[in-house]
Amino acid sequence: MSENNKKHGANNVKSAGISMFPVAPPFDVAYRNEKAPYPVGPHSHNAAELYFTLTDLPDVLINDTVSAVPAGTLLILPAFCIHQLYHETGVTYERYVLSIHTKWLNGVFCEGATAFSYLENSSTPVLLSPNRTQKKELLRHFNELLSLSDQTSPQAMVKFFQFLSVMHGMVNESVPNDPPKLPVSPSQRRVNEIIAYLLEHLAENVKLSDLASHFYLHPDYLARLFKSHMHVSIGHYIALQKISAAEAMLREGQTVAQVQEALGYSSYAYFFKSFQKITGISPSKYRDQYR
Repeated sequence: MSENNKKHGANNVKSAGISMFPVAPPFDVAYRNEKAPYPVGPHSHNAAELYFTLTDLPDVLINDTVSAVPAGTLLILPAFCIHQLYHETGVTYERYVLSIHTKWLNGVFCEGATAFSYLENSSTPVLLSPNRTQKKELLRHFNELLSLSDQTSPQAMVKFFQFLSVMHGMVNESVPNDPPKLPVSPSQRRVNEIIAYLLEHLAENVKLSDLASHFYLHPDYLARLFKSHMHVSIGHYIALQKISAAEAMLREGQTVAQVQEALGYSSYAYFFKSFQKITGISPSKYRDQYR
């Protein structure tokens, strides 16, 4: 691993049972071209993530959709957007990653500014297919940020906002044009249907047998199909999505009791334990951070 990788890479955290990888302000940048040491399951960040993949990604989860993403795609993933970009242990993935702490960015542009709203709306990730010229420009800006030793220096801020300007221009050129057409296999399409059903019934106690009956599939086959693309069990995915929904409701100012009831948790103690296991803090402390 290069010295830049060591110096600027975000902390690696095993994702089993973890939904959020925290990112400190103002931003973090990394270049990786190495074999994945362990699988990274579905997760989210408290920051926006710009992920420029230079490797084909066959099984990408973004919110409620599984698809393949070709090399050369820039994924702009808003804060708190659940995603899984790679998962195979021992496979080499080459990518640049820029994580932007959106709360800090709001402080720079004043709270409520809409210029970079797509970095905060977790339901609307942006995928771009840069042309050859744009790709060279992105690589240049990524490498300039990697060369900086102090990310809070005036020089770093200048380079960072130059990068934002380039990215923003690419977004404005592509939206509302059609996003890249991502290949989806028949089995991925079926998994997407299962995800849509689970999200629609998130507050209910959906059992594997009920799910299998709805889709006319054997329970064992459905469980294997889901895990083959999601790389987590159905139960783990439901727990992750419930906590993600709870986080959003708490950030909006709802009380812990309101969230617990709305998401169908049988007791406060069960909700507290589930929330803390996945996020690392209690729901009340999480709410206080965003009040």
